Amino acid sequence: MNSESTAVDEPLEAFLRSKSKGGQGSGNYRRNLERSVEDFLAWLEADPHSDGTFDDVDERAFRRYARELTGRELAPGTIRTYYAQVSAYVGWCVREGLLEANYAQRNVAKEPLPENDGRRSGDQQAWTDAHRSLITRFVDERAHDAADEKGVGAIHEFRDRALVYVLCYSGVRGGEIFADPKDDRRNGLTWGDVSLEDRKMTVLAKKQDWSDRSLTKQAINPMSRYRRILDPAGDDWPVFPTFHLPTLYETLRTGLRDEYDWSSDEIEGFVDGLTGQPEVFEALREYEVAPPSINTDGARRIMRRLCADAEIELDDKHGYLAPHGGRRGAGEVLVRQRGFTAAARLLDNSEAVVRQSYSHIEAKEMAKDAGDAFAEHDT
Repeated sequence: MNSESTAVDEPLEAFLRSKSKGGQGSGNYRRNLERSVEDFLAWLEADPHSDGTFDDVDERAFRRYARELTGRELAPGTIRTYYAQVSAYVGWCVREGLLEANYAQRNVAKEPLPENDGRRSGDQQAWTDAHRSLITRFVDERAHDAADEKGVGAIHEFRDRALVYVLCYSGVRGGEIFADPKDDRRNGLTWGDVSLEDRKMTVLAKKQDWSDRSLTKQAINPMSRYRRILDPAGDDWPVFPTFHLPTLYETLRTGLRDEYDWSSDEIEGFVDGLTGQPEVFEALREYEVAPPSINTDGARRIMRRLCADAEIELDDKHGYLAPHGGRRGAGEVLVRQRGFTAAARLLDNSEAVVRQSYSHIEAKEMAKDAGDAFAEHDT
């Protein structure tokens, strides 16, 4: 292709396909890229200095776009992310021979961008040993009290207990086990994805491939006890179903209509006779209708509620134990106890990424070793 006659928007679909490892339409990453690049293309079309081809895409164009972004009511980190995604598109076009260089990365182009916020490794929320102790003790007591009071009706409490233990001890991403309404492939972890005997769960990883992740011994008993109480009707049942009654009723109605061809009157007469979650779940089991999974927002609401009930408050932007903090906390433990390589395996990340994310640990240990070395030398 000749860069002099190629419109900047022409290679977009090919670029997006190259980033869709799980298929053309999959992944939040692809959608975010598409949104950012389309925003840039719309701006470029309105730019009086550009004719919309690669001819006029240079560092001055990106400097103007960077200035445009900084004028919007966006957080500094968001501005830098949008710009970086546009830069990724331009870099791909360079590799395809459509542009001489990635002018978006020139210093003069990036000058208008806000400074990096300087967030250091260790600044993000990570559940500490104390956090794990407080929240697991709370959900243990809550589930056991519910079992004494409700018996098999304590599904809700045992679901929350299992959820907390998985977040605490598996290092899994929330997006890998909860549903994502923006991604049709992410419908939540199902029991068919879980093998308690082999201590593993198979998840759609961030890289858009299916990956086996570990269920540590700490999570096995809460998961096993919860599975017995939930008594899922099939492998297609989500591990962490919603307990939102209107949603459950509508799911049951749909299942009875689509799978059993019940009339509207039959469905309403049956559903009207059900009261409360235990009866609805019993009906879902009987007719083998799988309830929907909670989504990532729902998981955050659950953790916020549990922390409020347990009187756990954090002095950060979240104020509660956010799901991603469980993953980071698990990474902290593995790095300290088993090293970066073991942590990378648990977290399904490269060792380089883990070293960068947890460099504060290495720096602290290095400082101690260096201090000891100087003390020995000066003795």
